[in-house]
Amino acid sequence: MIFTGIEILFFTLGLLTALFIVALVKYNKELNFDKWSWITLITGGSLALFCIAWSVSSVLEGVPRASSMGMVVFGIPSIVLLLLGRRMAIKKK
Repeated sequence: MIFTGIEILFFTLGLLTALFIVALVKYNKELNFDKWSWITLITGGSLALFCIAWSVSSVLEGVPRASSMGMVVFGIPSIVLLLLGRRMAIKKK
């Protein structure tokens, strides 16, 4: 086997991180984020990436209950923070 699950996870996380940064820069040119928009968007994005890493690594270790709890504990706040940051950026414009 060439790639294990963890190697694919890290590659995917790197790809998602790069896409998130590119999207933030693109939307910043459009909307001119303020300090609080940056803070909430970066915190929400980091939490979403952590949620993905937690859940996939838990499934690979054979603990699906920890995976589902990680989705609830880390996923829901990340979605709330991303939506809040988006709303603050659009409201400012």
